[in-house]
Amino acid sequence: MTRLRFLTLATAALLLEVLPLVAAHGDEHDAHTDMHDAPPAPMENNEAPRSYWGLSEHASLMYWHIALEILAWIVILPVGKSSLLFILSLG
Repeated sequence: MTRLRFLTLATAALLLEVLPLVAAHGDEHDAHTDMHDAPPAPMENNEAPRSYWGLSEHASLMYWHIALEILAWIVILPVGKSSLLFILSLG
């Protein structure tokens, strides 16, 4: 694979990743200013703010998410990086 083709594919992949972020920000600037002016909702009975860790029905899903992220950072991403460097050294 030539370097030009690789750079073209990398640029296209990057643009495809950024496209949803760009599309999500329309020109609805006036709608967002009203939310910032509203006072925060009062907390009832002095209870602490809720977090995801308080939701016991989703605890296993959170642990799976953490485990898969650790696997990705330790195994999958280094293998992909070394493969990419190998491919670039061939071209």
